[in-house]
Amino acid sequence: MRQSHLFSALLLGCLLEPAALLAEPAGKIMQAALPWQNQTYEQGKAEQCMNWTREVLKQACGAQFASLQSQQPWDLAQLGPGDELKAEHADSLAADEFGTKVNTVDALQAGDLVFLQNTYGNWNKGVITHVGIATGDGNYIHRMTSNQGYVRIEPIPQADFQAGLRLKAELCQQ
Repeated sequence: MRQSHLFSALLLGCLLEPAALLAEPAGKIMQAALPWQNQTYEQGKAEQCMNWTREVLKQACGAQFASLQSQQPWDLAQLGPGDELKAEHADSLAADEFGTKVNTVDALQAGDLVFLQNTYGNWNKGVITHVGIATGDGNYIHRMTSNQGYVRIEPIPQADFQAGLRLKAELCQQ
């Protein structure tokens, strides 16, 4: 009898949406992010990767993500003398104060933020220029400026990977 209940529970678990099986806040983040796939977000505007990511985090975790920003991002030492820290920049949430740093693509879990370096422009080596959300399988969902504003799920480019961030659970308490 117990084996039959265990089998039923395992079968039910396989039928549920994967995001429902994730621990919080990852499940909330994935449920907010995945419906954006193949949709446009603010077509043609620059710096939309972070603005889209913030929109997902606001939906999943609360309004504090509209302006939450670090003054000590991981790439601070690589920024130039005239570079400003702004909430719409990709590095604005790349900081230890918001969670646990993830150093390899293989260690990323669904719902982790993914930060890429040197993806465009004439930035110093190591400057974070792009952000998205890991889907947990070596891919991430993100909004690129260069693809007419579509949100896509694509492989995380290993050569550009700077770090990931697993948000603190208390940041996603809504």
